[in-house]
Amino acid sequence: MEEFNQINDIIAESIKDTSYITVLISSGVYLAYTLIIKLVDLFKAKDRNRPIVEIATAVKQVSENVVKLNSVLDKAFQDAETKERNKVKNAICTAFDSFKWAVANTCHEIIIHNNIEQNKLLIKQNLFKVISTEYYKLYNVFSAYELDGICVATKLKEEWIDAVTNECLAIIYDGQDSINRISQISNKLLILTNEYSIYINNKMFNS
Repeated sequence: MEEFNQINDIIAESIKDTSYITVLISSGVYLAYTLIIKLVDLFKAKDRNRPIVEIATAVKQVSENVVKLNSVLDKAFQDAETKERNKVKNAICTAFDSFKWAVANTCHEIIIHNNIEQNKLLIKQNLFKVISTEYYKLYNVFSAYELDGICVATKLKEEWIDAVTNECLAIIYDGQDSINRISQISNKLLILTNEYSIYINNKMFNS
């Protein structure tokens, strides 16, 4: 039917910016409208003594269109779900990259420009503050994303603040030259953020 040829494009377009519930309601209204039109046609056909075969054919056509529409809806929802999952994965990856860069940059500045022994207490306090701030930036970003009703931010662990701070301080004060410490900081943060990212992805997509 011509009506059905249009509905695929309508659903594909509307699913981008509309909730599944709204699309389902709209589709239901469409089906009800189509069925009513067909019933009216059937009664008109009956009044004119048209063959019963034509009536049966029309009913079958409506039924087939319902099946086709269900297929279109299933595919549209699956595509939308895949896009949503990819969006969440990209957000997790990007946010941890930002966290890693900010903390690494702070550590590099400390190693290069600070008298680390004389300023030890201040350095510890400032580094903890920076890492805490970056952690809560992560939390804020992840709060905007959820999957199957579960918010990504709920999978973060506050204990990671102390873990990252301690790992960075251990390298800053390990006595090696600046180049080695800067390299170790970058490698350690890469390992930690990859570990945390994998943890959150597993909790969101494999639980």
